[in-house]
Amino acid sequence: MQSQDPKITNTFNKTALIAEGGGQRGIFTAGVLDAWLEHEYDPFDLFIGTSAGSQNLTSYLARQKGYAKRLIRGLSRHKRFFQLGRGLVGKHIVDLDWYFDKTTEVNRALDFTTAKASLGERELLITATNARDRKAYFLSPTGEGQQWRELLKASSALPFLYRQGVKLTPWLNALAANEIDKTDLHAESDFYLDGGLAAPLPVREAYHRGARKIVVIRTVDQNFQAQSAWVNKLKAFVCASGYCPKTLDYLLQHEQAYEDELAFIANPPKDVEIIQIFAKQKLSSKLLGSSTSDLRRDYKLGLLAGNSYFTEQYPATNPHTVAVAN
Repeated sequence: MQSQDPKITNTFNKTALIAEGGGQRGIFTAGVLDAWLEHEYDPFDLFIGTSAGSQNLTSYLARQKGYAKRLIRGLSRHKRFFQLGRGLVGKHIVDLDWYFDKTTEVNRALDFTTAKASLGERELLITATNARDRKAYFLSPTGEGQQWRELLKASSALPFLYRQGVKLTPWLNALAANEIDKTDLHAESDFYLDGGLAAPLPVREAYHRGARKIVVIRTVDQNFQAQSAWVNKLKAFVCASGYCPKTLDYLLQHEQAYEDELAFIANPPKDVEIIQIFAKQKLSSKLLGSSTSDLRRDYKLGLLAGNSYFTEQYPATNPHTVAVAN
């Protein structure tokens, strides 16, 4: 993983928040974060988001309560977003270009100005997988608007569903120092794919960057010890089409990376506290194709989990008196 810079480990008492991906299952994460926004709860120093998790963290930092829920229940269920037949004619099965273009419209605009202000001196890392070297990159948005939006798109670009991936050439020089080797002759032609392929659950990355309390919002069942939900769905798509053996290679890489992270969580270093937030019931939503009722149910489970976690952290505190970190 691209995190060799010793400067990132100068502080060893950070509190990190990690948001797992999972497509439409991210509506559970949206519920957790909306509950925290209601309580004005944000004690974190470091944020790491993978795929849908990076979108959820951005709307959380933007203080847009209900935003992620609205997009998942609206845009991700729109017939324009997901069409399996488009793959047969060489187009994107999942139209992320259309999806993120919609977030520029007034009634769907992400408030990057507020997100940048609330982030302040803290750090947000958006994970992406380089299609050439298959390594995980942890990229920090340095501006507002289109650059941030393109990083979110890259982090969400599943292979096969979004063809080659996202080319970040216009923003390479603005990305976080030491994450992309600017002397690499191939860098300008690289494409970036879903961060979950190489860093599905970047707990070790948070630890290496100095986090000693790590809160992880999960989008799988608590007893889950195998491949993540979207892997089964994507395998079904790929095998049904007979397309792109390289995609299966990515999924094998993902499974190994996931197992490595689960092993770290099960046996962490003694100086770190890892807290995982799961739904109290099995989630009903899927990677794609979830019903409105399933999404509504899982969002409510997220609200319950977010409120429960807050109560555990501040059992005797009036939630409306907790200050938001700046």
